[in-house]
Amino acid sequence: MLATVRQIADYLEELAPPEIALPGDPVGLQVGDPRREVRKVLVALDLDEAVLQQALDVEADMVVTHHPLLYTSLSCIDESRPSGSLIAAIIRNKITVYSAHTNLDIAPQGVNRLLADRLGLEEEGRVFIQPSQEDRLLKLVVFVPREHEDAVADAVAEAGAGWIGRYSHCTFRAPGTGTFMPREGTSPYIGETGRLEKVEEVRLETVLPVSRRRAVLKALLEAHPYEEVAYDLYPLALSPETSGLGLVGTISPPLGLEQILERCRRALKPEGLRFWVPDKERRYSRVAVCGGSGGSLVEAAFQRGAQLYIAGDFRYHDLKKAQSLGLGLVDAGHAATERLVVGCVEEYLRGRLARDGFSTGVVAETRAAGSGWDYLEG
Repeated sequence: MLATVRQIADYLEELAPPEIALPGDPVGLQVGDPRREVRKVLVALDLDEAVLQQALDVEADMVVTHHPLLYTSLSCIDESRPSGSLIAAIIRNKITVYSAHTNLDIAPQGVNRLLADRLGLEEEGRVFIQPSQEDRLLKLVVFVPREHEDAVADAVAEAGAGWIGRYSHCTFRAPGTGTFMPREGTSPYIGETGRLEKVEEVRLETVLPVSRRRAVLKALLEAHPYEEVAYDLYPLALSPETSGLGLVGTISPPLGLEQILERCRRALKPEGLRFWVPDKERRYSRVAVCGGSGGSLVEAAFQRGAQLYIAGDFRYHDLKKAQSLGLGLVDAGHAATERLVVGCVEEYLRGRLARDGFSTGVVAETRAAGSGWDYLEG
């Protein structure tokens, strides 16, 4: 059984909800029919001519990218121009394109989390360099027959409900009696048509962020035994800081510059490393990271307590600002700080598809890590 584009998109949107993307970021389905069945998915950082050729070589009919193919609206597709030729070839070969960009950067298991993990930042005490939003909370109340309360509670928790701070599976449960009368055309889990039923049920309450609503409700409806599920969602005044750009965390024990550079080389395999620090003998314990272009967050990283900031694409004026603040910089390159996510998305999709019984295959792009630049020693 093959998964459809929409089913694969649902998996991706559980990992990186579109609601947390930065304003104006064109995430989601970019080319294709959501109803179409998919034989194979290719996961890539970008979709260029080389990635398109790999998709054709491995017979992939869907490409999932981090960087969107289409950033702005098109007024024409001119095949005499490289961009128009690429888009036309994608359409002619019936390749579906889906992109998860800033939502994948800042998702809980996204680019910046992977980068922080790989570079050894302790999880305890991490903060966002720049919070992007406060994710409003909802309270979910659902009524469940007693013998199914644990299964439903576990399902919604796995989908992202029930988190309070660092505690998961947080619920409140109270017993009661539910009543209903099945009418003609129904297929009740309990009871008979035309007869009033009284059932011992549990009122199950938990909380969830708005960005997880779709995933949690999907899990609830799949796990609940009733044909028609009675549930309520209530908005809450609480709005914790739940997503943002970049992360600042602690490295323990503190490391010297050469140790951090070597850690970057091994973890990220960059084409090259640029760096500036105010004191080459200093040891660093509070480090900021950001996948991709991180120059706009130099001052914010300093204000969050970072002593050293690792990202990509620092410009001249970013360096001058960091120097004025005394903030060390390590530029590992745009692609090297993001490419970690390609393999993780591949693994995630393969697991979700297999768990649900789909035969759709998943592969990752195979070109060498890096941005494509050639470097000349100065």
